[in-house]
Amino acid sequence: MKLFRTLILLIGGATFAYLLWKLDAAHVGRLLLKVRWGFAFILAQEAVPHFFNALGWRFAIPARHAGLFRFGELYRHRIQGDGVNYLTPSATLAGEYTRALLIDNAVPAGIRVGCVVSAKCTQSLGQVVFVLLGLAVLAPGSIPVLAPYDGRIRWGALSILAVLAAASAGYWSWGGRARKASAEPHLLKALPGQVSDFFLEHQARWWASTFFFMLGYAWTAVEVFAVCCFLGVRVGWQTALLIEVLSNAADMAFFMVPAKVGTQEASRTAILYSLGLGARNGLALGIVRHIRELAWAGFGLLLYTRELRKNPQASLRLDAAAKAPERTPA
Repeated sequence: MKLFRTLILLIGGATFAYLLWKLDAAHVGRLLLKVRWGFAFILAQEAVPHFFNALGWRFAIPARHAGLFRFGELYRHRIQGDGVNYLTPSATLAGEYTRALLIDNAVPAGIRVGCVVSAKCTQSLGQVVFVLLGLAVLAPGSIPVLAPYDGRIRWGALSILAVLAAASAGYWSWGGRARKASAEPHLLKALPGQVSDFFLEHQARWWASTFFFMLGYAWTAVEVFAVCCFLGVRVGWQTALLIEVLSNAADMAFFMVPAKVGTQEASRTAILYSLGLGARNGLALGIVRHIRELAWAGFGLLLYTRELRKNPQASLRLDAAAKAPERTPA
């Protein structure tokens, strides 16, 4: 596994170096200098998707347990978990453990882990729905090289959405009747049942959580629009949103690559080139986003280490079955 991770990083680094050489590193550097003080806005605007993601997590908590969590804590733990996810080769899983670990120990481990896993499910669903809707609505007619396949792209994306909707409705209608109450005492083995129960019993919260995670992904089109303006590339909001849709599709395909080394730049280069906006502009966009992501990931890791120092007793006891204490609602 270590050899595999090393190989991925080497390939990613080589891809980035090749792009710089092929597209003229000096020219790309001059494009980056155009951003200048725009980096302040690009860094600051990321607070908004973190807000939407924290809301998504809050709605992934059953109503009976919502009072145990303060929104400010959820917001902070989102940043911390994202930092760990971004900088560790864990396929975005280490950050979820981090989020559950850092929640107040007064909240039983089962509730902490259950809400984190439910949020991970709704976040993944939100990303998939965001990409599929974008491909169905925005992609056809926008990418010249794919023009012959516009119909297939649209109906393929809509078909997958229809299957997801039908499967969700079917499971909600019949899953509850067939479900048997689980008495599984082991936390990890009980997780699938917890997520299933949350979906079946809290439909409104499940879809609200999914919606807010979708907003978090959609908001990043604001960053795309701003970076393109700084670079002198004229794009409309529809094009900026399409770039973000395609970027998310690429991120989903290469989720195993730590810190998106090479894949960030390669995918944005390919996307902007295919849209006729220039390969060099795509590489510059990828680098700007990488700088923003690394800055926020570093901030998240800083918050994480500080919190562990303040709370060295943070733990996830997998056999914890204590009743959740009362806590003042946020």
